[in-house]
Parts: sequence; structure tokens; C-alpha cells
Amino acid sequence: MAKVLGVDHIAIAVRDVDKALEAYTRILGAELITRGRLEMAGAQADAAYLKLGDCVIVLDGAIDPNGFLRRFIDARGEGLHHLAVVVDDLDGFVADLEAKGVRIPHRESFGDSRREVLLSPKDLSGVVLQVIEWTGKDCPDEASRIERLRRFVDRQTE
Repeated sequence: MAKVLGVDHIAIAVRDVDKALEAYTRILGAELITRGRLEMAGAQADAAYLKLGDCVIVLDGAIDPNGFLRRFIDARGEGLHHLAVVVDDLDGFVADLEAKGVRIPHRESFGDSRREVLLSPKDLSGVVLQVIEWTGKDCPDEASRIERLRRFVDRQTE
């Protein structure tokens, strides 16, 4: 049976990544891991990945005026966008969810880096859940997780 291994990151939707980045580093002491323009769900986003303690926070800024992040911010304002968890077997996890009647509104693959699905906020108390399966070598410690994240962003921005 597939299972959740842990939290991968927490994503915050922001209007201005530079302004939010300054606040998160100044107020909380967060450290910038990497930043890049990524394509997510068919829309461009300015994503700044931060290390905060042993957690990763992503500041997701809308670039596309009609993209999902802009629509989210226009409807709900800035704030929590999604919680991302890592699973050991995405296909098995999705099969378990579908057997429970949970719908999967979005599926995406990022080449040989990772695959993911999004669960509707209607199923989880208003929170979008991103379920990720990273491919390749396991990352048992914080340093290897951060390096994997840097490689992922670098590949997406090339």
C-alpha cells in the first residue's frame, strides 16, 4: 500500500516575490535555496524556494495574467496556496484515492525529475494538496533534499 513519506514543501501565493522574499528572510531568517521561473499547470510562475528550519517554503508569484496563481490571488488574496507531500508510489496512492471516490483534477510530469497530482480543496478542508513522487535517488537527509530541489529548478529554467 502506498503511503505519505512526509511534507515536501508549503507554498504561499504572493503578488510580489521580491517583497515576500525580503519579508521572509528579514522577519523569519529564512534562507533562499533557489529561485526560478517555472511552468506549472500550463502557466508561468516565479518561484522562490526557502529553507525555514527543516522546512521548505515556496513563494509562488503569478506571472501569467490568466494563470491559476493569478486567479487564486484575485479570488482569495495572498496566502497558503498548497501543501505538498511526498509519497513512495504515486500510481498506488492515486489508485487508493480513486477507490475511495477522491477525484484527481490535475496530473503533471516534470520529465525525469518528478510526477505529481493535485487534490481538490473541496476534499481536504479548503487546502489544495499536491502529491509528489520524486524519481531517482532517495534523499534521506536535508542537504540531499535541497540539492535535488536545486537540480529540479535548474532543469525547469534551462
